[in-house]
Amino acid sequence: MDAKRVEAADRRGPALSALAIACLGTALVGLGYSLGEVPFNIDELVGPGVFWVAAVFFLLSVPFREAARIFSRSVRTALGAAVFVLYVSIHLLLYGFLFQAVLAAVYGVGSFATGAGLFVTTNLFSPLSVPSVTFDLAYNPIIVMGVPPVFSTALSFYSISVALVIAVLVVANIGRTRELSELRLRTGKARAFVLLPALGIVFGASCCLSVAGLVSLATPAAGILTSTPWIYYVTYFLFPCIAVAVLYLNLRAMRRVSAWNP
Repeated sequence: MDAKRVEAADRRGPALSALAIACLGTALVGLGYSLGEVPFNIDELVGPGVFWVAAVFFLLSVPFREAARIFSRSVRTALGAAVFVLYVSIHLLLYGFLFQAVLAAVYGVGSFATGAGLFVTTNLFSPLSVPSVTFDLAYNPIIVMGVPPVFSTALSFYSISVALVIAVLVVANIGRTRELSELRLRTGKARAFVLLPALGIVFGASCCLSVAGLVSLATPAAGILTSTPWIYYVTYFLFPCIAVAVLYLNLRAMRRVSAWNP
């Protein structure tokens, strides 16, 4: 019981710190409305940045604390580092294409057509309200990368943060699966001892990527998403959360299966 209280106390500090930082980021976003529509709103850059740093810090320090520890070990291996870089890259590209399709349909293709390089812009979802601030946190700033004539993708701090969290969970799951494999060899357990957790990793890592890829590569994607907003919201917001939940539950299941703690 004392150990649980100590652990709870260890988690309480990071949680309160993350909450305070997230509140600061949200306040900065609200403050950005005092500047009005300007070509570049600094509050809409700094505010979401502060908020999502706090969100990632909270997730990796409190609910995914064990995953972060396993990740720190696994990412030092060649396999772990390669998976982390590859997954983040693919996730950002697919969700960048999806975001770009919506931006092009809502604001016009010309608004986000770029030359070679990268530019950052912001947008206010006026008037000031709770939903507006929520959208500002989710979409600001808009980071557009272009390689003419065919490549252009848009990112947000939300998509970057989700990609990092999912990649950490993927690498942590792979690290735990390798440990299970070594345990299986020592104990002579059945092959399913490792196979089922591995399938969980594949399902969790691919469920959000496959949907985003199919939608963003479809020719009428922008029209479909803007005429049926719930499809976009489910794809852009819900599926990454499902991937996070599946990978987290899979990691916990492997801990129970192995009856082993790091």
